[in-house]
Amino acid sequence: MEETTKRKTLYVHVPTNIVRNEEIFLNNEEFAMYTRLCFLHFRNPEDNGNILKLDHRTLMNFLKITDTRTFKKRINHLHSLDLIKNRIDKVPTKGKINIVFNDSIAEGRAFTKLSASIFTYFNNDQIDTYAFRQIFYYKSRINKNLDGNGHDYCFSGFESITKRFRISKTKVEEANRQLKKARLLKIVKHKLEPTHEYLDDELQYDRYNNHYFVADILH
Repeated sequence: MEETTKRKTLYVHVPTNIVRNEEIFLNNEEFAMYTRLCFLHFRNPEDNGNILKLDHRTLMNFLKITDTRTFKKRINHLHSLDLIKNRIDKVPTKGKINIVFNDSIAEGRAFTKLSASIFTYFNNDQIDTYAFRQIFYYKSRINKNLDGNGHDYCFSGFESITKRFRISKTKVEEANRQLKKARLLKIVKHKLEPTHEYLDDELQYDRYNNHYFVADILH
Protein backbone atom coordinates (compact mmCIF):
# COMPACT_ATOMS: atom_id res chain seq x y z
CA MET A 1 0.00 0.00 0.00
CA GLU A 2 2.24 2.78 -1.17
CA GLU A 3 1.82 5.92 -3.18
CA THR A 4 3.13 5.50 -6.70
CA THR A 5 4.55 8.26 -8.87
CA LYS A 6 5.06 7.45 -12.52
CA ARG A 7 5.70 10.21 -15.02
CA LYS A 8 4.67 12.65 -12.31
CA THR A 9 1.26 11.00 -12.06
CA LEU A 10 -0.24 10.24 -8.66
CA TYR A 11 -2.32 7.12 -8.17
CA VAL A 12 -4.88 6.02 -5.65
CA HIS A 13 -4.95 2.39 -4.54
CA VAL A 14 -8.17 0.85 -3.19
CA PRO A 15 -8.53 -2.77 -2.07
CA THR A 16 -10.27 -4.58 -4.92
CA ASN A 17 -12.70 -6.40 -2.64
CA ILE A 18 -13.97 -3.01 -1.44
CA VAL A 19 -14.23 -1.69 -5.00
CA ARG A 20 -16.40 -4.69 -5.86
CA ASN A 21 -18.45 -4.81 -2.64
CA GLU A 22 -17.08 -8.24 -1.78
CA GLU A 23 -17.27 -9.02 1.95
CA ILE A 24 -17.70 -5.33 2.76
CA PHE A 25 -20.61 -3.29 1.40
CA LEU A 26 -20.24 0.45 0.82
CA ASN A 27 -22.73 2.55 -1.06
CA ASN A 28 -21.27 4.87 -3.68
CA GLU A 29 -21.12 7.94 -1.43
CA GLU A 30 -19.32 5.98 1.29
CA PHE A 31 -16.97 4.52 -1.33
CA ALA A 32 -16.04 8.02 -2.53
CA MET A 33 -15.21 9.00 1.05
CA TYR A 34 -13.14 5.87 1.66
CA THR A 35 -11.27 6.30 -1.62
CA ARG A 36 -10.36 9.86 -0.68
CA LEU A 37 -9.13 8.69 2.72
CA CYS A 38 -7.02 6.01 1.00
CA PHE A 39 -5.39 8.67 -1.13
CA LEU A 40 -4.81 11.02 1.82
CA HIS A 41 -3.35 8.16 3.83
CA PHE A 42 -0.78 7.35 1.14
CA ARG A 43 0.21 11.03 1.05
CA ASN A 44 0.30 11.31 4.83
CA PRO A 45 3.64 12.38 6.38
CA GLU A 46 5.44 9.33 7.76
CA ASP A 47 5.68 10.77 11.27
CA ASN A 48 1.86 10.89 11.45
CA GLY A 49 1.59 7.15 10.88
CA ASN A 50 -2.03 6.14 10.33
CA ILE A 51 -3.45 9.31 11.89
CA LEU A 52 -4.96 11.63 9.29
CA LYS A 53 -5.17 15.20 10.56
CA LEU A 54 -7.91 16.64 8.40
CA ASP A 55 -9.85 19.83 7.94
CA HIS A 56 -13.27 18.18 7.91
CA ARG A 57 -14.90 21.17 6.19
CA THR A 58 -12.51 20.83 3.26
CA LEU A 59 -13.23 17.10 3.09
CA MET A 60 -16.98 17.72 3.28
CA ASN A 61 -16.82 20.27 0.47
CA PHE A 62 -14.73 17.93 -1.65
CA LEU A 63 -17.26 15.13 -1.18
CA LYS A 64 -20.21 17.51 -1.64
CA ILE A 65 -21.55 16.84 1.85
CA THR A 66 -23.59 19.78 3.11
CA ASP A 67 -24.24 18.88 6.76
CA THR A 68 -22.20 17.39 9.59
CA ARG A 69 -24.80 14.72 10.42
CA THR A 70 -24.34 13.12 6.99
CA PHE A 71 -20.57 13.45 7.33
CA LYS A 72 -20.56 11.71 10.74
CA LYS A 73 -22.94 9.00 9.52
CA ARG A 74 -20.65 8.08 6.62
CA ILE A 75 -17.47 8.28 8.67
CA ASN A 76 -18.93 6.15 11.43
CA HIS A 77 -20.15 3.55 8.95
CA LEU A 78 -16.54 3.19 7.84
CA HIS A 79 -15.67 2.75 11.51
CA SER A 80 -18.33 0.06 11.96
CA LEU A 81 -16.65 -1.88 9.13
CA ASP A 82 -13.21 -1.41 10.73
CA LEU A 83 -11.97 0.64 7.77
CA ILE A 84 -11.05 3.39 10.22
CA LYS A 85 -10.27 2.83 13.90
CA ASN A 86 -12.10 5.69 15.62
CA ARG A 87 -15.63 7.06 15.80
CA ILE A 88 -16.36 10.74 15.20
CA ASP A 89 -19.15 11.83 17.54
CA LYS A 90 -18.49 15.56 17.40
CA VAL A 91 -16.88 17.80 14.82
CA PRO A 92 -15.43 21.16 15.83
CA THR A 93 -16.64 24.42 14.37
CA LYS A 94 -13.01 25.26 13.67
CA GLY A 95 -9.85 23.22 13.61
CA LYS A 96 -9.06 19.70 12.51
CA ILE A 97 -10.18 16.19 13.28
CA ASN A 98 -8.08 13.06 13.55
CA ILE A 99 -9.07 9.93 11.64
CA VAL A 100 -7.15 6.76 12.37
CA PHE A 101 -6.88 4.88 9.09
CA ASN A 102 -6.81 1.08 9.29
CA ASP A 103 -4.34 -0.12 6.68
CA SER A 104 -4.06 -3.61 8.18
CA ILE A 105 -7.48 -4.54 6.79
CA ALA A 106 -5.98 -4.59 3.29
CA GLU A 107 -2.91 -6.71 4.08
CA GLY A 108 -2.48 -9.46 1.52
CA ARG A 109 -5.23 -8.03 -0.68
CA ALA A 110 -5.17 -7.12 -4.34
CA PHE A 111 -5.57 -3.44 -5.18
CA THR A 112 -7.24 -1.49 -7.95
CA LYS A 113 -5.05 1.40 -9.07
CA LEU A 114 -6.41 4.47 -10.82
CA SER A 115 -4.89 7.85 -11.61
CA ALA A 116 -5.71 10.39 -8.93
CA SER A 117 -6.94 12.66 -11.73
CA ILE A 118 -10.27 10.86 -11.27
CA PHE A 119 -10.83 13.17 -8.30
CA THR A 120 -10.66 16.18 -10.63
CA TYR A 121 -13.48 14.83 -12.80
CA PHE A 122 -15.55 14.25 -9.67
CA ASN A 123 -14.75 17.62 -8.13
CA ASN A 124 -15.62 19.40 -11.41
CA ASP A 125 -19.05 17.69 -11.49
CA GLN A 126 -18.22 15.82 -14.68
CA ILE A 127 -19.04 12.56 -12.92
CA ASP A 128 -21.09 11.73 -9.83
CA THR A 129 -20.48 9.10 -7.15
CA TYR A 130 -22.15 6.41 -9.29
CA ALA A 131 -19.82 7.02 -12.22
CA PHE A 132 -16.87 7.38 -9.82
CA ARG A 133 -17.51 3.92 -8.38
CA GLN A 134 -18.28 2.36 -11.75
CA ILE A 135 -14.99 3.37 -13.36
CA PHE A 136 -13.12 1.80 -10.44
CA TYR A 137 -15.18 -1.35 -10.90
CA TYR A 138 -14.44 -1.56 -14.63
CA LYS A 139 -10.74 -1.03 -13.95
CA SER A 140 -10.77 -3.79 -11.31
CA ARG A 141 -12.10 -6.23 -13.92
CA ILE A 142 -9.46 -5.53 -16.57
CA ASN A 143 -6.88 -8.31 -16.66
CA LYS A 144 -3.68 -6.87 -18.08
CA ASN A 145 -0.90 -9.39 -17.61
CA LEU A 146 2.62 -8.14 -17.08
CA ASP A 147 3.67 -9.73 -20.38
CA GLY A 148 1.09 -7.66 -22.22
CA ASN A 149 -1.08 -10.59 -23.27
CA GLY A 150 -4.06 -9.69 -21.08
CA HIS A 151 -7.21 -7.89 -22.19
CA ASP A 152 -7.32 -4.10 -22.12
CA TYR A 153 -11.08 -4.22 -21.53
CA CYS A 154 -13.51 -5.97 -19.23
CA PHE A 155 -16.90 -7.64 -19.55
CA SER A 156 -19.63 -6.43 -17.21
CA GLY A 157 -23.33 -7.07 -17.49
CA PHE A 158 -25.96 -4.64 -16.27
CA GLU A 159 -27.53 -7.26 -14.03
CA SER A 160 -24.33 -8.03 -12.16
CA ILE A 161 -23.61 -4.32 -11.58
CA THR A 162 -27.13 -3.54 -10.34
CA LYS A 163 -27.03 -6.46 -7.89
CA ARG A 164 -23.51 -5.81 -6.69
CA PHE A 165 -24.08 -2.12 -5.97
CA ARG A 166 -27.81 -2.31 -5.25
CA ILE A 167 -28.70 0.34 -7.80
CA SER A 168 -31.08 0.56 -10.75
CA LYS A 169 -30.26 -0.09 -14.40
CA THR A 170 -31.08 3.58 -15.03
CA LYS A 171 -28.31 4.64 -12.63
CA VAL A 172 -25.83 2.33 -14.38
CA GLU A 173 -26.74 3.75 -17.77
CA GLU A 174 -26.49 7.35 -16.55
CA ALA A 175 -23.08 6.66 -15.01
CA ASN A 176 -21.89 5.20 -18.31
CA ARG A 177 -23.13 8.29 -20.16
CA GLN A 178 -21.19 10.55 -17.80
CA LEU A 179 -18.02 8.50 -18.17
CA LYS A 180 -18.29 8.46 -21.96
CA LYS A 181 -18.95 12.21 -22.10
CA ALA A 182 -15.87 12.81 -19.95
CA ARG A 183 -13.92 10.49 -22.30
CA LEU A 184 -13.01 8.16 -19.46
CA LEU A 185 -14.80 5.13 -20.87
CA LYS A 186 -15.40 3.54 -24.27
CA ILE A 187 -18.08 0.88 -24.66
CA VAL A 188 -18.02 -1.51 -27.60
CA LYS A 189 -21.00 -3.80 -28.15
CA HIS A 190 -19.98 -7.42 -28.55
CA LYS A 191 -22.64 -9.75 -29.83
CA LEU A 192 -22.66 -13.19 -28.27
CA GLU A 193 -22.94 -16.29 -30.41
CA PRO A 194 -26.55 -17.57 -30.44
CA THR A 195 -27.24 -20.54 -28.16
CA HIS A 196 -30.39 -22.28 -26.96
CA GLU A 197 -29.81 -20.64 -23.58
CA TYR A 198 -31.35 -17.46 -24.98
CA LEU A 199 -34.39 -19.02 -26.66
CA ASP A 200 -37.85 -18.01 -25.50
CA ASP A 201 -40.50 -20.01 -27.33
CA GLU A 202 -40.09 -19.25 -31.05
CA LEU A 203 -38.30 -15.96 -30.41
CA GLN A 204 -34.53 -15.73 -30.20
CA TYR A 205 -33.10 -12.55 -28.79
CA ASP A 206 -29.75 -11.00 -29.61
CA ARG A 207 -27.59 -10.86 -26.47
CA TYR A 208 -24.64 -8.56 -25.97
CA ASN A 209 -21.64 -8.70 -23.64
CA ASN A 210 -20.23 -5.20 -23.83
CA HIS A 211 -16.51 -4.54 -23.80
CA TYR A 212 -15.58 -1.67 -21.46
CA PHE A 213 -12.33 0.21 -22.13
CA VAL A 214 -11.02 2.53 -19.40
CA ALA A 215 -9.25 5.59 -20.81
CA ASP A 216 -5.46 5.47 -20.90
CA ILE A 217 -5.29 8.67 -18.84
CA LEU A 218 -6.54 6.73 -15.81
CA HIS A 219 -4.12 3.79 -16.11
